[in-house]
Amino acid sequence: MINYEDLLELVKKRRSIRRFKPDSLPDELVDKIIEAARWAPSGANSQPWQFVIVRDKETREKIHGFIAEMGELNRKVELLRPPELRHHGAHAPAGGQPGYMNAPVFIIACGDPRGSMAYPMATSLTRAREHLISGMANAFLQMHLAVTALGLASQWISATAHVLTQTRIKAMLGIPASLDIYDTMAVGYPAGQPRPRLVREREEITHREKFDVSKHMTDEQHRQFIIRIIGGDAARG
Repeated sequence: MINYEDLLELVKKRRSIRRFKPDSLPDELVDKIIEAARWAPSGANSQPWQFVIVRDKETREKIHGFIAEMGELNRKVELLRPPELRHHGAHAPAGGQPGYMNAPVFIIACGDPRGSMAYPMATSLTRAREHLISGMANAFLQMHLAVTALGLASQWISATAHVLTQTRIKAMLGIPASLDIYDTMAVGYPAGQPRPRLVREREEITHREKFDVSKHMTDEQHRQFIIRIIGGDAARG
């Protein structure tokens, strides 16, 4: 039986790292990360995942190029928000290389919607997409925990799931059109440690027997909470 305190410590250490050393990553470590994903829970044990491991530097640069093109559009859209709610990337034009480009490995996680055939008919007709996303998220989280347990670093690159970006990536890598790119993970050795992370207190989010409305944030309280996260009081991820 795994010690709970050890598990909690692993969960607390899991972070999105945005600075990597360029050192090569052995195949055996990548295999261990995928192995952790293989045992993730999924709807009806449908196991909808496929993983594409990308090491080639030129290919990784092309993927970043696809992301950067959409990123500039996203930056312009972000500037429409009030300044205090803008994400950090909105304050400067895209162009520089993000930290994840130094990571020696990208793992692209693809989901197969055909797994919905394993669900009960009513679920397949009404909640198939939600179950696919849940299963992929479970696998991805277990990969992040495996990365942390191995003393490595990972970053969740959600931009590859954008419909236009993933279409270009799928064409480049020969990924079948029927699959969905869920997200991409950059993996490598950390080149630094992130700042402390803001996490809500347990009692703020726990309700016993029925919902305690006194704990429910007002719209303004929730807005201020989001501003704290975005503004950098504590690191994200």
